[in-house]
Amino acid sequence: MDILKACGLRKIYGSGETAVHALDGVNLTVEKGEFVAIVGTSGSGKSTLLHMLGGLDRPTEGKVFVDGKDIFALKDEELTIFRRRKIGFVFQTYNLIPRTSALANVELPMLYAGVTRKERTERAKELLELVGMKDRMHHKPDELSGGQKQRTAIARAMANDPALILADEPTGALDSATGHHIMDLFHKLHREQGKTVVLITHSRELAEETERII
Repeated sequence: MDILKACGLRKIYGSGETAVHALDGVNLTVEKGEFVAIVGTSGSGKSTLLHMLGGLDRPTEGKVFVDGKDIFALKDEELTIFRRRKIGFVFQTYNLIPRTSALANVELPMLYAGVTRKERTERAKELLELVGMKDRMHHKPDELSGGQKQRTAIARAMANDPALILADEPTGALDSATGHHIMDLFHKLHREQGKTVVLITHSRELAEETERII
């Protein structure tokens, strides 16, 4: 069963002779439960594609279906709610809120989703333990290493139990050994939690660890 489908995706920045065709008719399908890598050189449009697949940006043309839903047929507010429920994002730069603890960062998506304080604290603690951050949950991002920040970001991506995890160069800012630990974590989520994972990377070596390379 398809969990993610892109049809004829185009994204054009600017117009006329200076127009940049970041995406030019991309079609792809990801099955539920797959672990897929999208590989390309720097500047080839990988991040733009991921932003379209996750509904963070709207394409110039084309459609994206997540769990059977045409996401760009939704109004902005509906899309925000759908994205919050269905998709977990992990970014190269972590995107953690600086002045709050790892625990509070993981709780945040659940706060927006209307989960009670008791429930979201319990789940955030469980998720931080899952990613090996139990002992660092009360530390702020500037007190964490790059790998610990990314583990926190992965826990946050899992907060609302999404159907799909989209990861944009999640090991790009990490050294090789730490990057492999983060990849092990994605394998764990895929294998033990049954998550569908789409990984953007320029690294062929990391991509080879996944089930399928696009």
